[in-house]
Amino acid sequence: MAEIVVFVGPTLPADEVARRLDAEVLPPVAQGDVLRALAARPRLLAIIDGGYERVPAVWHKEILYALERGVAVAGAASMGALRAAELAPFGMVGVGEVYRRVRDGQLTDDDEVAVAHLGAEDGHRPVSEAMVNIRATVAAAVADGVLGPQAGDRMLTAAKRLHYPHRRWPALLPLAPPGFATWLSDGRRDVKAADARALLDLIASGGVHPPAAPPRVERTEHLQLARPASALDPAVEADLLDGVHLDGDYPDLAQAATLRLVAVGTGPRPTGGARAEWVDRLREHVPADALADLDADALGELAADQAALVHTCAAVEDRLPAAIIDTLRLWGQLPGRLARARDVAACCERLGGTPEPAALGLTDADVWSWCAGRAGLPPNSPADVVADALGVPDPDRLRRAALRHLLYEKEGRQ
Repeated sequence: MAEIVVFVGPTLPADEVARRLDAEVLPPVAQGDVLRALAARPRLLAIIDGGYERVPAVWHKEILYALERGVAVAGAASMGALRAAELAPFGMVGVGEVYRRVRDGQLTDDDEVAVAHLGAEDGHRPVSEAMVNIRATVAAAVADGVLGPQAGDRMLTAAKRLHYPHRRWPALLPLAPPGFATWLSDGRRDVKAADARALLDLIASGGVHPPAAPPRVERTEHLQLARPASALDPAVEADLLDGVHLDGDYPDLAQAATLRLVAVGTGPRPTGGARAEWVDRLREHVPADALADLDADALGELAADQAALVHTCAAVEDRLPAAIIDTLRLWGQLPGRLARARDVAACCERLGGTPEPAALGLTDADVWSWCAGRAGLPPNSPADVVADALGVPDPDRLRRAALRHLLYEKEGRQ
């Protein structure tokens, strides 16, 4: 991920952002997206658009967490303007007219910036008009003498009464005098887009900085449970975990990782000097190369997690992959396993993907016999029994994993 991350759509199209700024352009931000972005260690996050209604909105606390970690966070135009107005006292940077009007109390309703839009496959294209844009357009029309003040007020009242997905100019044109529709083709104002471009220009000029005095965020249970997962490439992560399955280590790792996840949510966590002592203990017992990719904050979090470890299990299966990776880190196995996983991924990509058994001179029975041996089972054991023994969710995934690793053993080392 790039040093700069921009969450955008539908205020501006992603390709316009990419032309204006060297950045990773992501869809509208939703709850948890800031925390996930932090896993790649960006230096700046820019929030323009965000999800709501159908998905939980971006959490104030995850933005504060980013600011605490020394990441600059700026917002404008839409969800970014709302969050910037709320979090400006803590160091989030706001840009543009919408931000200023929300900050100053001139705009108090979230629906002022809300629009309906299409999905990602259609570039999040808007299909309704934001109330702030309607206000700016009506004001311009009154100033140009196209609308009278009373006609403008009637149009604004009618627009405000509409639910935001239904705010479209065709629904308002019957309230306007002749000539307004013609004027609108060139006279329409897009305050949100102008604010978004102003934010991108400010970032490009180096005008957005992290707060001089970052806020301190309490490590509540909800924050601990929402912390970033692994920052590994998904394909590499999958091959790494497949290697864990095939080595027969998954059950033990899953149990240890489960205990860590429960500890994060329920166990007491050291702070201050006690936390520093736990960091020292980690450094004494964990190989340095297994901790080399962690910054001071992440290392402290890992140490606090370890201090809170309890011997309890919980239903956290969907979060086990990231926890297993952290547990491998603590066991000092991550560098070696990660190197092998990357080699497997590179080998399969170079040789055309996951092979069929015949390409390796094998049959399906040979593949399952090999898997059974990894699990310490008889060669003719049923596929589902072998998969269960190795902790793999289903036999098809185990077969794919085995073929990828067998290809690497045959071809990748030559």
